[in-house]
Amino acid sequence: MPWSAYALFAILSTLFGFGISRIFYGDENPAHTTRLGNVRAVPVEVPEPRPNRFALEEDMESLTTPSITTSEQTQDPALPEYDNETPIDAEIEDIASALNSDDSLDSSEALLAEIGAQWDTNALPRLTTPTHEVETGEEVSNPDLSEFHDRLAREGAKSGQVQVSLIWDNLNDLDLSVMCPSGERISFENKFSQCGGQLDVDMNESPTSSQPVENIFWPAGAAPKGEYKVLIEHFEHHAEEDLTPYRVLVDDGNGPKEYRGEITNDEPPRLVCVFTVE
Repeated sequence: MPWSAYALFAILSTLFGFGISRIFYGDENPAHTTRLGNVRAVPVEVPEPRPNRFALEEDMESLTTPSITTSEQTQDPALPEYDNETPIDAEIEDIASALNSDDSLDSSEALLAEIGAQWDTNALPRLTTPTHEVETGEEVSNPDLSEFHDRLAREGAKSGQVQVSLIWDNLNDLDLSVMCPSGERISFENKFSQCGGQLDVDMNESPTSSQPVENIFWPAGAAPKGEYKVLIEHFEHHAEEDLTPYRVLVDDGNGPKEYRGEITNDEPPRLVCVFTVE
């Protein structure tokens, strides 16, 4: 073998040995050395840069302090000037002074007077008398009493010094009542009064007749002197029709009088007529 081959082999062996030694004992890559030689790498401490704890203070000091300008420096020269007050305060004072002025007071009084005059002109009519105090029965000039007599006789009604009778022509329940001079009221709830009056016929509490009659009377010499009020009430709606025409016969000792009218179920009791016994 020539000497050049020995020289090349020696060089390669030297390089190989140097590389192996760098792998096992080198400090540049301890993790790689661990993986190749299964040897625990020596911990390497890497110095961290120390933060500058004064950097925040330096940055704050470097900031410029904003300048504060007063309203006098920023006031728009085009705006009106006010003495120690805001524009809103000045406007409020102007309005208050305008309202308190003599001219505004005069105009306000005139306006109130005008409103009062219109109210008096357009005011709704006021009821000075209760509805049950207004006579609603229409007196008939030439009454036909035959229908009253037939129905009263059919029911066995009694007569006397004063007699009030009611007839109508359907199944609805109308109620007759009379207010005595003493203020006592004779009705289906009070058929016998202390003043001698009596309700002796009361019909259609149950719808039994389409030709009903009711009757109140005072025996001869028993009717007290004074004012009597005759009232009609539509107490119960039994028939197909609600509006019910009625006829009332009143004999106060001076001859019979007939009154006519009509009433519905949703109406309050109606005052038919008023008469006086002397």
